Amino acid sequence: MYNPTNSGLFECWCPLITMPSQYNAWIFFIFLYSVARTILCSEAFTPWNVRGTLSLRMKASRLPVFRELITDDQEDLRADISVIIKQDGLNRFLQADHRLCVIKLYAPYCKACKAFGVKFRKLALEKGDRINAAGDVVHPGIARFGEIEYSSNIKLCKHLDVKKFPTVLIYRGGKESELIGEIDCKNISIENLVSEMDNVAETVEN
Repeated sequence: MYNPTNSGLFECWCPLITMPSQYNAWIFFIFLYSVARTILCSEAFTPWNVRGTLSLRMKASRLPVFRELITDDQEDLRADISVIIKQDGLNRFLQADHRLCVIKLYAPYCKACKAFGVKFRKLALEKGDRINAAGDVVHPGIARFGEIEYSSNIKLCKHLDVKKFPTVLIYRGGKESELIGEIDCKNISIENLVSEMDNVAETVEN
């Protein structure tokens, strides 16, 4: 018959049995804490793995949706606004084709120019050429758009006799290019600018 007093297990636990109950409670608490800490810090702990797996699945499920929103938006297009430098650059821009040429003149220190720049880009996107990331024209517009920055083109701006910023110049394009409109755009709305542009276009067609 098995006698626990003859086993090493009894000898190991005998001091604990003979200790006061409060010491046994503390030792039992420390034992449970050690076991719990070992389990929680282990990578094999199931609840942590489950939560991590769910998190990865949620992230993975969101990524394809984000890509679809981008690809479903037809094409990533932007307005084609040429940066014009010096008189030679202006001549090349005007002579590229026979469409209307809408050119913004602005100064980097001008607050009104910064506010108008948003309107101008919106107009260029609606009425001008739209290009893709490679710079290719995907949707040709009824006009071409360019901009001249004052500090890099002081002589050109003086030659054009522009004294206020922002100002928009409208040209008839082609080899025989001609200035057909000048608009002070400091306080003009985008609707008024479109109306002015349409009026000039009708004048050219007639």
